[in-house]
Amino acid sequence: MNPSGSKLWYLKFRFGNKENRMALGPYPLISLALVREKQADRRRLILEGINPAEKRREEKRGGEPLYTFESVAREWVSSNVSWSAEHSTALFSELTGSNIALNAVQSGSRASGASCAADNPLLLQL
Repeated sequence: MNPSGSKLWYLKFRFGNKENRMALGPYPLISLALVREKQADRRRLILEGINPAEKRREEKRGGEPLYTFESVAREWVSSNVSWSAEHSTALFSELTGSNIALNAVQSGSRASGASCAADNPLLLQL
């Protein structure tokens, strides 16, 4: 039971040495039998090495992320019309070829501004 008074079914699991809790649905509306089915499905995913919470987020998002590092970098470089074409091209290739872009793509999540600035001297100049 939550402090707000709502009652939810939760699945508590460990993935990657981290404890997680995932809501399975509201208590009176979802039956115990359905909760057990959902729980069994989530546990199968865990055994296959898939984080069920991440899988749910990806399904809600609809697959492709709205913004990728490359799309944001491309938009930012093209928005600065005062730059020469050579400078824009060089800056874009530096950004997309840097460790920031690689880390953002590999982790699949947003990097914090502090870590981005520390990794790339170009961002420190801004």
